[in-house]
Amino acid sequence: MDEGVKAGFVQLMPENPTLRSSRLRAMFRGPVRQIRPGTHIFQPGEPARTLFFLSSGIVKLTDVSAAGDEVIVRLFRPGEIFGERCFLKGVQQYSATAIEPCGVLEMPTAQLIEQVRSSPEILLDLLGELSGRLAETDDEFQSRASDKVVVRLGAKLFALAAASLAGGDWLELPHGFRHEELAQMLGVQRETVTRAIASLKTLGVITGSGRSPIRVHRARMGRFLSLRSTSGIQRDPLSARL
Repeated sequence: MDEGVKAGFVQLMPENPTLRSSRLRAMFRGPVRQIRPGTHIFQPGEPARTLFFLSSGIVKLTDVSAAGDEVIVRLFRPGEIFGERCFLKGVQQYSATAIEPCGVLEMPTAQLIEQVRSSPEILLDLLGELSGRLAETDDEFQSRASDKVVVRLGAKLFALAAASLAGGDWLELPHGFRHEELAQMLGVQRETVTRAIASLKTLGVITGSGRSPIRVHRARMGRFLSLRSTSGIQRDPLSARL
């Protein structure tokens, strides 16, 4: 195979997200800005002139529904960038808020452009990060259109717990999410999430909730979500034998 073609295939192959995160972190200079829980990093209407890198903590990106309720658009975890609307030279569309103590690095758009000009490979990392985000958004849209809330919640909890460094059967969510916050992520009522959590606990795929952190059983939740994809969830998930 031609070496140029081979190099192109290598660039397109999936890679370890940790490696990309390390390279993205290396782009940012200066001290880490420490942010308290509840602090807004940016709000709608503010000029979008900065790209951010989250080194620690969790940041929520939120919008306001037509009814005036807060809706969580996305959660950012350590190693992720946010504020990509800076590439559009416009204003922020959503609010970014720390939901626990966070460490954030910032880079003005002009400085980012200069880095891309001097090191074009940076663009591949940025495109890889943002294209992966688009794919997740598409999956979320498809899920909202077809899946029951109990399945969507299970998938969301599994994704959130995937950041856990625990090596055992149980994965613990990195933040004590309230039922209201989970409802905002799914775009449903809090009571609906409470009922879905009770169903998942009955299935034995999660434990906790309330004052104790939610833990997700790695294998059982994997089988539950696999059942969804193979059966089209035509039957009540509580009838599954895990």
